[in-house]
Amino acid sequence: MKNKIKILHVITHLPIGGAQDNTLYTVELLDKEKYDISLCCNLDGELVGRAKKVEGIKLFDIPFLCREVSPYNDIRALILLNKLFKKEDYTIIHTHSSKAGLLARLAAVLNKTPIVIHTIHGFAFNDFMNVFKKNFFIYVEKILAKWTDVLITVSNLNKKKIIDLNIAHENKIKNIYSGIDLNLFTNKRNDEFRNELNLKNDHILLGSVGRLSRQKDPITMIEAFGIISKQFPKSHLALVGDGELKGEILEKIHKLKLNGRVHLTGNKNNPWQIYHSLDLFIMSSVYEGLGRSITEALCCGVPVVCTSVEGVPEIVRDNKTGILVPPKNASALADGVIRSLNNLEDAKKMANQGRKFVNENFDVNKMVDDIDTLYDTLL
Repeated sequence: MKNKIKILHVITHLPIGGAQDNTLYTVELLDKEKYDISLCCNLDGELVGRAKKVEGIKLFDIPFLCREVSPYNDIRALILLNKLFKKEDYTIIHTHSSKAGLLARLAAVLNKTPIVIHTIHGFAFNDFMNVFKKNFFIYVEKILAKWTDVLITVSNLNKKKIIDLNIAHENKIKNIYSGIDLNLFTNKRNDEFRNELNLKNDHILLGSVGRLSRQKDPITMIEAFGIISKQFPKSHLALVGDGELKGEILEKIHKLKLNGRVHLTGNKNNPWQIYHSLDLFIMSSVYEGLGRSITEALCCGVPVVCTSVEGVPEIVRDNKTGILVPPKNASALADGVIRSLNNLEDAKKMANQGRKFVNENFDVNKMVDDIDTLYDTLL
């Protein structure tokens, strides 16, 4: 019997998120007869239970892996990764997310791992940070790219950004869209989530799914809803997710007198039921690798209004599959939502076009097939 190819996927931790879904789908669906698969991360987050249920893989806990910059934890994590790589002697190391990508690629170099791949789900830098900090992160990415055989991007715009910033040559980059399970995200209406919120049939439910973080910019969304709520007094906004901005969001809700109209639900393990209850989906991110929640919403046939950042325009074609607005602009976001609600039939037609596009391009099985093909070309 031919020996299996030893491969390790490394991600920082497992909260609910697009990078985490991408990683878990990959280890779930790759051929276990062909690959000896391991997953390494800090076993922290809502998706740990899902990871533990994946049959035919080994799971390694690195408790010091964390998103934050912490020299003490980062060095300890690197030591543990180095020991693991030395012991297991992997053929392929495939990293996900910035911190795991940094530490695991360094450990791979120290252990002379034959093949190193990194998926860029989003950059550690963005246009809203200090220019010196941004340039430092770009410099680090250039060094790491030299240690990497292939960089996978999840949007063509991110691929272009890597080339434009001279992080890596085009022949080292492969774009593979993050896939979703098309069997879960259907366009069947389900009012279970609306019932949880005690909404009536004539209430309008707007919603967003994502971390309550600076990246997702929920504050701008709350400010936009303050404008929307005056024109649509029966509208409600649900923010599905959790994060460090929860306290600041509650203050903003109170200040704008939106108590009872904005619902903070925390994380949900069944996001498809959320989309099935929405009248319109909103995304207000200031940067986004692709925008997985947008593909999920469109797959459910829900109209979308989103900020035009990074990979988002590859999914949402303005006034064709949804509405795009500039980031950090509450009035523009409110205007996009109001236009959609005033022309809901047209918005639904655009969403159906978006649904067709997602079904053709974002099937999780296609994503894993493309990754498998990439592995074959490198072996």
